[in-house]
Amino acid sequence: MIPIQSSKSNVCEFLEKMKSILEGDAFDIHRDFVFQRHRVNDEPDDEFNNENTLLALDYGVEDVVDVLKTLTLEDYHESMVDNVANGFNVFFVFGKKIRKRDIYIKIRLKQRAGIAGSYVFCISFHFARQAIIDYPYRKKKA
Repeated sequence: MIPIQSSKSNVCEFLEKMKSILEGDAFDIHRDFVFQRHRVNDEPDDEFNNENTLLALDYGVEDVVDVLKTLTLEDYHESMVDNVANGFNVFFVFGKKIRKRDIYIKIRLKQRAGIAGSYVFCISFHFARQAIIDYPYRKKKA
């Protein structure tokens, strides 16, 4: 993956589209949200993988969706261009404090195959391996 910084307008547009899906009257968590609980290289005892983070937080997929609904421009960290998959898709990366720990969140919208509309794909929702300190659109405290 190649890190880039998306413009404020691109991040805001992404957040607006994502929230319109997650908060829409027709939202179906099984159809409109995909959460990658496990990855091929996940170590079972790694506290920084998605599954173990959910267990530590006592979270389910519904809780992940609830956190995504609260994301703002100020939570934006960076974007990652997926140079492995076809199409060079962009993932948006956010950071959120939950129980005094940084949570690393990487998400994007995916087009449905053969059907109009998009769904939310969350590849990462786990404790950050290191503190997330770079929030380019966060207001500086005086």
